[in-house]
Amino acid sequence: MLLMRVNYEELGLNLNHLYEILATTFSIGKLKNKIVPNTACMGIRLINDTTIKITPYPDTTTSKNLKANRYISINFIDDIYLYALAALKNLKPNLLFIEFPSKYYNYYVITEELSQINNLNLKYISVPFIDKAWAVIFCKAIEEQKVIKKNSLGEVKLSEFKLDIISFKKYKESFKLFNRAENLALEIILLATRLKVAKEKNDLLLFHKIHEKIINHIENVARFGKNERALKAIEIARNYINLLMD
Repeated sequence: MLLMRVNYEELGLNLNHLYEILATTFSIGKLKNKIVPNTACMGIRLINDTTIKITPYPDTTTSKNLKANRYISINFIDDIYLYALAALKNLKPNLLFIEFPSKYYNYYVITEELSQINNLNLKYISVPFIDKAWAVIFCKAIEEQKVIKKNSLGEVKLSEFKLDIISFKKYKESFKLFNRAENLALEIILLATRLKVAKEKNDLLLFHKIHEKIINHIENVARFGKNERALKAIEIARNYINLLMD
């Protein structure tokens, strides 16, 4: 498969900078011909014009899907509400949605022999992507290594995947920068995912520290005016956090 060179400057990107995107991977359903998409909020780094690196936690669906099927779409989104839908899910069935809504997916056909994927003799695969994205980069994982990084949660083990860029679609111009309310909403979303990890680690001090920061950010979002998409994202975060407080 030929690699594609992406004009990253056209997207307003810089090499080796960390960018928050929505990563969509897939698994094969029990019927052996059904694509089951999964979307998560992730950070990526563009290493050069043909290579991206992504570092999900090893036990996440993103990591498992990349190991099994290798293909991924990198979705550039300018709607903060979609970040909330992708990041704050799978907590408790019937209380919150447990997967990214299927109505936002479209599919990109890659034609190649895929007999090694789940022992299926397929001649093409439909890679899911988010049709609300203003640009999408389609990639194939070619290398994985384990890395240890330090953050506010301590040392964490991650699976770092090297991705080859195989296709690129730009659907519209967007060099949108989130306004302050949207930036705070994104920070709340990321903090909510860390709050879940702190609870799982039974680290009460860290849990309350993160929770206090979230509450302060939520109060500040309300002060910056009525941003409908940011407020909808905050509502999802509130419900998610309330479940964690049980």
